[in-house]
Amino acid sequence: MEPVEFWNKVFSEASDRSRIEMPNMASSLLQSALAHFGDVRNKVVMDLGCGNGSASLFFAYHGASVISVDYSEKAIDNFSQFCADHSIRSIRPVCLPAQDIGTLGKADYIYGSEILHHIEPFDEFARTLRDTVNPDGRLFFQENNAQSRIMIWFRRHLVGKLWIPKYGDTEESPLAQSEIDELGRYFQVRVEYPELVYFRMMSKYLFRGHLMALCQSADNYCYRFRWLRKSSYKQYLFLS
Repeated sequence: MEPVEFWNKVFSEASDRSRIEMPNMASSLLQSALAHFGDVRNKVVMDLGCGNGSASLFFAYHGASVISVDYSEKAIDNFSQFCADHSIRSIRPVCLPAQDIGTLGKADYIYGSEILHHIEPFDEFARTLRDTVNPDGRLFFQENNAQSRIMIWFRRHLVGKLWIPKYGDTEESPLAQSEIDELGRYFQVRVEYPELVYFRMMSKYLFRGHLMALCQSADNYCYRFRWLRKSSYKQYLFLS
């Protein structure tokens, strides 16, 4: 199944616009992005891979003019109708591949969660980001992480086989250090690992969610060791 078909199917299964996800205003993810951006009032925030619109609603609540971008027609249809039903005029949903965001004009800030690792060719997209954001603009991304050799081996050789499920589309792969280095050609990049997500991946894939509490405890304990944090499947990228 092609990626766009996969994501249209995902959002078709959640096509009831009442399922648009309201943002958790205390979310550490969204609050980290907001702290990096600063005051977003009367600024243009571009939400890449907006999905169910949660982050777009968060930034609109804080006074931003939001361009919500997703290449799933179903996602944009759902969110457009929700915004129309609730008379939300500060959000403009747009169905567009991320590679074409340069056609939407300049943004002060760009936000994305689990979007960069879907995009190829990445070197061209890094330039597109630089051209799209204003010279003094900032970008924030939550991404997965390819630095754990064990997890990457597991993904390549075992995921989707036997009883081990595969999530996501057929073309995505975790964000590699080489791609972060590519971003570094155009931006100052700071990487943070907000938590260790490692043992929980075992629970999710190997044990179908069983032993999650035990795995979470192991993650929390191991997070104390700074040298282990780079193995986390979750990372924040702060670009300026």
